[in-house]
Amino acid sequence: MRKKKLLLFFMVLALLMVTPVFGDTLKTGSTGTLVKQLQTKLKALGYLNSSITGYYGNQTKSAVLKFQAKSGLKQDGIAGTATQKALLNAGTSSNTIASRSSTGSYSIKDVQSALKSLGLYSGSIDGIAGSKTKAALKKFQKNKGLAADGIMDPKTAEKLFVKSETAALADRGGADRKEASKDTIKDAEDTYDSSKGDKYGELLDWWSEVESIFYRGAEAQLIDLWTGKSFNIMRTYGSNHADCEPLTAEDTKIMKEIYSGSWSWNRRPVVIVTGGSRIAASMAGMPHAGLEAKPKNVTVKGRSGGFGTGTNLDTIKGNNMDGHFDVHFLNSRTHGTNKVDSAHQKAVKQAAGK
Repeated sequence: MRKKKLLLFFMVLALLMVTPVFGDTLKTGSTGTLVKQLQTKLKALGYLNSSITGYYGNQTKSAVLKFQAKSGLKQDGIAGTATQKALLNAGTSSNTIASRSSTGSYSIKDVQSALKSLGLYSGSIDGIAGSKTKAALKKFQKNKGLAADGIMDPKTAEKLFVKSETAALADRGGADRKEASKDTIKDAEDTYDSSKGDKYGELLDWWSEVESIFYRGAEAQLIDLWTGKSFNIMRTYGSNHADCEPLTAEDTKIMKEIYSGSWSWNRRPVVIVTGGSRIAASMAGMPHAGLEAKPKNVTVKGRSGGFGTGTNLDTIKGNNMDGHFDVHFLNSRTHGTNKVDSAHQKAVKQAAGK
């Protein structure tokens, strides 16, 4: 009988050693090592773009919500047992890209940089083969007629790292443009002068092309033409043009640095990289019409930029920006006058190398 009890004890002990032990429920306000582990996993999978801080704030909650939505879990932004278990099982070999040794001379960072230059990847160049990196690689493979498995095999490497301008221009073209016809895509590509180099963007019409490529909820990389600095944004509002918000506090910091530390309505030529396209645009660096501390889309007083009482046009929380800023494209209009702004149009053409 004693031997049976000892055997049972060791069986239970062995089971505990191989069974994942989930920590306490993590939610907004939680801190500590468990939060760091959660953030590390979310970052590796491409759901979290911010730093590993050990504090469960709005950005971590947003990342958890995205993971829960993708995994078919209850979307409450709380990392309970079910969410932690799903995270533990995510990111297995099916979510990874082949390592440096399998591609001969290209690291994951090289892959991310190449995909980012084509506008297919908007995450950080962190060397982590997460879900965003794999998704971008699969999109590239599909565009090239390769097996879209997210694996960096020699054929994919050969296509991805071709240096010719012709290949780069083709990749920037409309293979991924949302709901655009082949004829429209060809016309848009014909307006792009490849001799100007990758610094400039394509001169695409807001109404017939850009609005469907850079739709509400779409993320993009914004590149300032004059400084070369870039940051990540999302189109959250706007109909006559794109009303955008930086994704993180770090992105807001970079945007403010572009304006020499002070917000300004001054127009600047920029390139928007999204949906496989590099698009000539103009931005005004003044946050307006929103308050970060208040819920989105409710009526508030004292909105930023002197906009007074009205709907709180601030969707992304935790990015250190009150409201949104304007991004204009060819033939877009202001919301206040419903007219084309000449200063924005001049900057758009500069961004196209005109």
